[in-house]
Order: sequence, then C-alpha cells, then structure tokens
Amino acid sequence: MSQGYGTKAEMVPEVTAAASFVSRLLRTTGFLSEQQLQIFSEGLQQALSEHYKHHWFPDRPQKGSGYRCIRINHEMDPIISKAAGRIGLSSQQLFRLLPRELTLWVDPYEVSYRIGEDGSICVLYEAEIPAANSGPTNSNTLYNSALNCKNRVLMGRTSPPKNYLMTVSS
Repeated sequence: MSQGYGTKAEMVPEVTAAASFVSRLLRTTGFLSEQQLQIFSEGLQQALSEHYKHHWFPDRPQKGSGYRCIRINHEMDPIISKAAGRIGLSSQQLFRLLPRELTLWVDPYEVSYRIGEDGSICVLYEAEIPAANSGPTNSNTLYNSALNCKNRVLMGRTSPPKNYLMTVSS
C-alpha cells in the first residue's frame, strides 16, 4: 500500500541536485552574476518542490516520473522559465544559454539527465532506496521499472547513443 505523498523535506536532495545542475549550466555561459545564479537556483528549488508536492512517492519512485520530467526541446520548460523570470531572463535568452535539448528526470532517490535526443543518460544524484521500499512486492505495489520515463525513451531508440562531452564547473 502506498504511503501517499512525500513531504517537501523528503525531496530536498533531489530538488537541490536538479536546481544546482541547471544553475551550473547557466554559470558556464558567464552571462549571469553569482547573485543572479543564487536567486535562480533558489527559485527553481521552490518551483520544483511546489510542482512535485502531490507527485512524490518515495515508496513507489517510478510513479509520477513523467510528470516530474523537466524538458527543453523546441519549448522551454515552464518551471525553468518561472525561475528565470525572477532574474529577468526570457525564454529566448534561456534557449541561447541552455542546451537546445535537455531532459532532466527528478525522481525519489535519483536525478539524471540527457543532453540531446540520442545523448547518454547520466546520473547526477543517487541514494540508496530504504530497505522498506525494496523488499518483496507485487505488481500492485511497485511500478515495473520498464514503465519509467527513462526506460520508455531508451526502448524507442533506433540508433546507438551518441556521447556528448559536457564539462560543468562549480
């Protein structure tokens, strides 16, 4: 039986990892000041926590994965846009500063990303799932990992992944 919704405190490491990653991407451009980056990061953490508050299931980490997926691909993700608005950045400016195609998965116990449609999936944050959540289960209590957003993307791949080199400085 599901424990219900997670609390904001339960998602702090994952939300912090996601916001820090996007902030580091913006930092590499040299366009924003440290103060702007700090305001952006705090705003993104708040926006993500608010957005995920009814879609965070630590006892079923795959549940809600698609909802928690942050995506830039021909359109700017509205959560990133909201945080960027706090420092006066428009979607057009964000498109120039961030990768043209970025997918960021923020799930309980794991945060991962992919740059480009055929890029490799890289893990930013990973925590061990508590023993209570990893014991014997049946299909009614835990979603099959093949149903998560990342695995659905990989199942549809028709070409081998292309490796992208990305350096992010702190």
